[in-house]
Amino acid sequence: MSKSFFSRLREVGASAAQRFLKPSARPEAASEAERIVLVLSGGGLRGLVHVGAWRALLERGLRPDVIVGTSIGALVGAAAAAGADWTFVERAARSVVRKEIAALDRRVLLLNGVRRPALFRGEVLRKYMERLIPARTFQELEIPLQVNAVNLGTGEMKWFGTPVGEEEVDPTADLLDVVWASSSVPTFYAPVEIGGSFYIDGGILDTFALRRAAALGATWILAVDATTEGVGDDPADLIDEGMLAINERVFGIVSGARRRAVLERWSGPPLTLVRPAATHIPAFDFEFNDYLVDEGHRAMNEALSTPEANGRLGRAAPALKVS
Repeated sequence: MSKSFFSRLREVGASAAQRFLKPSARPEAASEAERIVLVLSGGGLRGLVHVGAWRALLERGLRPDVIVGTSIGALVGAAAAAGADWTFVERAARSVVRKEIAALDRRVLLLNGVRRPALFRGEVLRKYMERLIPARTFQELEIPLQVNAVNLGTGEMKWFGTPVGEEEVDPTADLLDVVWASSSVPTFYAPVEIGGSFYIDGGILDTFALRRAAALGATWILAVDATTEGVGDDPADLIDEGMLAINERVFGIVSGARRRAVLERWSGPPLTLVRPAATHIPAFDFEFNDYLVDEGHRAMNEALSTPEANGRLGRAAPALKVS
């Protein structure tokens, strides 16, 4: 793709990659009382922006106190919280191909294949997660992490992860199973069984968990948004692309409306919103890996360069040595 294409994509995706909400709340230098919560949204492969965004944080020595992740945000968040080798994670993100995370269940193509629980083989996705996350329990993590998933039986959202404050959370479930469940978009991936119940993508109810971050006592929320607005090109073209494209659009319409409603009514802690220019990239398009990682890095650096964000920087963290 040409540089002009990427420039145009940035303009379409976001006129400004970051916003600082609640400008009346003047920032102060980070202190022991500060609780920085990093929120990483869902968004399918667009969530590769989280990989670049985390590298930008490492380079600046900024360590959040808590990470809240949904779907692919849960995957990247778990790798970050576990202290993964980020050079390896970034290399894996840039080179990921369809067969590593979206391998077709060939039985779907057989007679009565419509009765299969999903189009893709979930165990393939889980194996990919095993490569990226060097931990198996929430207790092993270096940074507290909370991940959401939706109970397919009750329709309720459940939070798994490290206890923080008084909010209810399950710290006992297998870390990889939780991240897998949070990433299991219906139709694409089958529900994941945890503790006798079946769970699906946490983004069904909240793909951008800002309110959870506020409930955890955040004094500053740093949020990376890889979701889509749920609108786009001519629907006729979308229909020609098939059921997966239509399913993604419907999911985007619902989740986008919820996200906008939360932002329009936001009255919580100061919020730095990092919105990389990636909203028009399909959730399973593998042509843009490099662009997504680089755009996440650029957008986070831009967000952290504002006077408001600069006033809150100062937490020490091991710097990333970029080769």
